[in-house]
Amino acid sequence: MSTIKYNDNKIGDQIDISARNGSNIGLEYRFPRLIVGAGFLQRGSKLKEATTINIGGIDYEIEISGYEVYNYAAAHIFYPISINEQIEVFGGMQVGSSLGGTSVAKLSFTEFNSSQSDEIDMKPKGFGLDAGLQFGADYMLNHRFGLRSSYYMGMTNVRDTLSNNLNFKNSTISLSAIIKLKGLRKKPNIEKPVSKINTKSRLLLPENAIAVRLEGRLGSSIKSQSKVTLGYGLRDDISIGISNSNYLNTFDFFARTNYLNRLIDKFGYPINLVYNSVISKHLDKTVIIDEHDKLNFLHQLIIEYKSKSNVLFKLCPTYVHKNIVDTKLEPKGYPWDIWFIETGLDWFFRENVQLYTSMIQQITDLDISEGSKSSIKVGLQYYINSVGLDLSITNLYHLHGTAIADDIGINNYDEKLRLGFQINKMFN
Repeated sequence: MSTIKYNDNKIGDQIDISARNGSNIGLEYRFPRLIVGAGFLQRGSKLKEATTINIGGIDYEIEISGYEVYNYAAAHIFYPISINEQIEVFGGMQVGSSLGGTSVAKLSFTEFNSSQSDEIDMKPKGFGLDAGLQFGADYMLNHRFGLRSSYYMGMTNVRDTLSNNLNFKNSTISLSAIIKLKGLRKKPNIEKPVSKINTKSRLLLPENAIAVRLEGRLGSSIKSQSKVTLGYGLRDDISIGISNSNYLNTFDFFARTNYLNRLIDKFGYPINLVYNSVISKHLDKTVIIDEHDKLNFLHQLIIEYKSKSNVLFKLCPTYVHKNIVDTKLEPKGYPWDIWFIETGLDWFFRENVQLYTSMIQQITDLDISEGSKSSIKVGLQYYINSVGLDLSITNLYHLHGTAIADDIGINNYDEKLRLGFQINKMFN
């Protein structure tokens, strides 16, 4: 998550500046006392400002919003300090040479719900050398995979074409996955037993089991959301269910299976694959074209990786098809086909206590998307026999199965945090 800080604090106070997600990929080589690396990374920010414009002697309220993406070829050098076998902290310097970028600006007339946007490709010659300090920590899940969190503080101006008081510096908080390539083709001298994930994921129910789940979400800026779900274990590898939420009286029909595990079980990888499909119908939604306006579809592949340290990684590519009527409205209109990627981390603190966090990012660049394109969720699960309790904090809004298409796909909801809860009961 990257943002900027203006040299003149007065400018920063006038503009609403928020973080924007980007990509970072690279290679590192470890010396005995140094880490040297190079790669491709993205920085930038989202900007928003409310103001007025005078047309024909009449003042109109407008909102100027947009985002900028800065691409860099970067190199870094870090000094690592080992805390134990799994944890290492580091600090050092990173330097980036510009590869150009993209600037998107949008002008919206608040009173008339109309807008116009423009996109500009920024050339590398307009950027200076980006240099700054970076600090962080690595947490290794096993000898091969790990996580890195870090903070970058830019020390140089981003643009070469701006005066110093109008210029700004980069600031980035990063969360990355680490894959050690050294010795990839060699077998370790001592082979420890691989912790294989139980393919009967909590996403699936045991055969003939029935589960009931009550959900709620509360916040100062939203109407309270509620949802009731009834699930049934058709087989050990197939679960089906139905749910109802109070948003537009929405019914979800879902089916999940980990049948795909049969393709990878023979390799012995600690991986669980779950396919999730949802059909949502908003019964109380206003019809514009025909009854098909009320339908949404979701297809999701949930990839779970279980490490040896009671940590579960989750990666979920997700596709949502919103409204099946093809009317070809401008600018892109119906249907809205939106792709998302979700990453998650679950830590099994105890057999019945689980801490988790997840982040969802919209990866389809839609002009019709007005609000945030990312979300975060942090929570705690506690199990007592066949009853599960879940408390969470998130900036998501709704609870129905295809809600991400609205929350971080199309509508412009505020990004305030909300409190969520779940109560689960299983009947075998």
